[in-house]
Amino acid sequence: MLALLLAACLPFAPQQPVTTSIAEAVVVRGDAELSPAEALVSAKRKAEEHVRDLWQDRAEQAFSGRRPFWLPDLLAREAMRRWLAELPIEQMATYVDREDRQREHEFGSSYQTTLWVAEEPRLVANSERLLRRATQQLERVTAVKFGGIVAGWAVLAVVIGWLDRLSRGYMTGRLRLLGLLGGVAFPALAFLL
Repeated sequence: MLALLLAACLPFAPQQPVTTSIAEAVVVRGDAELSPAEALVSAKRKAEEHVRDLWQDRAEQAFSGRRPFWLPDLLAREAMRRWLAELPIEQMATYVDREDRQREHEFGSSYQTTLWVAEEPRLVANSERLLRRATQQLERVTAVKFGGIVAGWAVLAVVIGWLDRLSRGYMTGRLRLLGLLGGVAFPALAFLL
């Protein structure tokens, strides 16, 4: 009673409108479903697909735009796929607003949910930083592997030459075949491990 009396006596102060990031939000409309829960699930799935597509584009730009000429495209695509698989898509966006629509048909009602989805700027910046770090890490690891392959080939050439000299040319063909197989095995082992 006292709260009601105080509320009635105090002058009304205009409230400040609540600001949201609807200007930055994207409208995502789910499929028409037979229940409100299924309509919400459909809209959330479409929102996650939208955010995943955004990050797919960002990752492709990061991996292809900065990719050095010596980095194979297959390795860059695989690293990008692994990074996107580890990205917590459901945490990357917030639902700013929601609209549920019900339609009547001769068979019953259908429901459709529309979500306004906005990305969290702090999470976007953090994920972009992690993406840059992943591309740099891929470049370093690939450079080390290439260096290891070249060093392995040099050691293999010295060992094959030394063994050929010890055998006085008796096993030259076999040693060259062994060296060729070892030379092919080094890159395969380096990039499979």
